Amino acid sequence: MRALSRLLGSITLLCCLPPALSAQQEVEPYQMFGAAFGWGAIGPGQDTGIAGDAADAGTTMQFGLELEVRQNSLVYLYGRADADAADVRQHLGLSGGVRMRPFRGRPIRPVAGFGIGLYWLEPKVDAALAVEREFALRAEGHIGAEWLAVPGVRWFVEYRLAASRYPAVVRQEGCTPPDRCLALSDDRLLHLAHTGWLGVRIKMF
Repeated sequence: MRALSRLLGSITLLCCLPPALSAQQEVEPYQMFGAAFGWGAIGPGQDTGIAGDAADAGTTMQFGLELEVRQNSLVYLYGRADADAADVRQHLGLSGGVRMRPFRGRPIRPVAGFGIGLYWLEPKVDAALAVEREFALRAEGHIGAEWLAVPGVRWFVEYRLAASRYPAVVRQEGCTPPDRCLALSDDRLLHLAHTGWLGVRIKMF
């Protein structure tokens, strides 16, 4: 019984020690810089009213940079810039908001946040004759988890949803050449962006 008690005590100590060490090694407040790659699609969530496929609905690679301003261990601010590689027009985003981290003292922690920002919709060269530059407000929310790899460095994964209203671009049916067969919807339609992200956050100061 004494040996079993010692074994159970050792297991309990090992389970509790890593979170305690992580909490001691982490010093707050501080600011963090992050970079991430994403994979997802941006497309209209409503009928465009034009026969043909939505040109902005394809799945593409995305890239994002962010800055966290941490003055509180639970709730803090963030700023973010991101861009995709769509075929017809590029979605350049700039946003800011609030991020929450409800649990501390663990190497893996859940994270959630929301914010508002602006889309700069820039047409590609081959679409410039049919599509104009647009600017639109956007709202976004995200959930994910971050892993404290070493003090000051966190890997993270997250799912991000962004919503915005702007004219949809449609590839018209039975029209050639494809780069001149684009049409814009008459109304500003709701567009949704579903994206998964993988990245790293590094302590700055």
